[in-house]
Order: sequence, then C-alpha cells, then structure tokens
Amino acid sequence: MKKVKSDEAVELSIFQVAEIICAVDITKIVEIIKHLDLTLVKNAPSFVRGVASLRGEIITVIDVRAKFGLEPIPLNEDMRIIVVNYQNENTGLLVDKIIDVNRVEQNSIGPLTSNINSVNKDYFSGIYTMENDLSAILNLDELLVFDHKSSDNKVLV
Repeated sequence: MKKVKSDEAVELSIFQVAEIICAVDITKIVEIIKHLDLTLVKNAPSFVRGVASLRGEIITVIDVRAKFGLEPIPLNEDMRIIVVNYQNENTGLLVDKIIDVNRVEQNSIGPLTSNINSVNKDYFSGIYTMENDLSAILNLDELLVFDHKSSDNKVLV
C-alpha cells in the first residue's frame, strides 16, 4: 500500500445524508447516477433499498440513511446513487444529495474524534474541515459489511 505524503491532495465527493455531510474519495467511485428502478429484495437487511440493473449488471443499492440507523425517506429528485466498487462488485450508495467535489490537501483531513449524530463511528475514517462545515469521510470497508455487529447492521451508539 502506497503511503500518501501529508502534502498530497485527494479529491472528495461531498454529499449529504440527513443532516450529516459525508465524503468519499473519488477514486473509489465508479459513477454517480440519478435514478434507477429499484426492485425490492425479500428478507434483505433493512438497509438494502433494493437491486437495480445498471447497463445489464445487477447492483445492490444500500440506503445510507438506513445504514446509519436513520429513518429512510421516499425517493426524490435530489437523491443520487453513488456506485462504488467494493470487493470486485459494484454497489450503490443511496444518498440524499450531492454537494460538490473538492480537491483537498491531506493535512486538512483529521482523525475522527467522536461519534457523528449517534452513528457508528466505524463507518467513518476521518473528518475533512471545509470552510463553513465538517465532512465525515466514509470508511467503505466498514459501511459495506453486511454481517457486522448485528443481524441487520443497524448500530446505534
């Protein structure tokens, strides 16, 4: 694994989930899509919003709100699906709204110091300090685990 120098920059996609501003490194993103027809999956964990066909590939779509232990909301025009490749499989992350893409210096990313709005802090790897706000950087290795800490992975602290 390549060690990143503290003065190197990374690009983060900034988005909103409920009142939480989140980010993910754009190198982990395959694409961001507006809408897909979702098919419900019987007996799936509560955070699985459904599956969808993306150019012939079936992807699982995770409702990040539900994964955070928050109440899901109906689909709306602002919502986006961030498609990430995790363990050689594309997975969709349903988020409330895309805010921006920011190029940031590594030294503007700090460690996570506490839980964010009662969401499992393992879902985050750090905090990016923006001009007027903070953005919690997602830890996809923890967020996308299906059998972690409880039967449906709702972890409240």
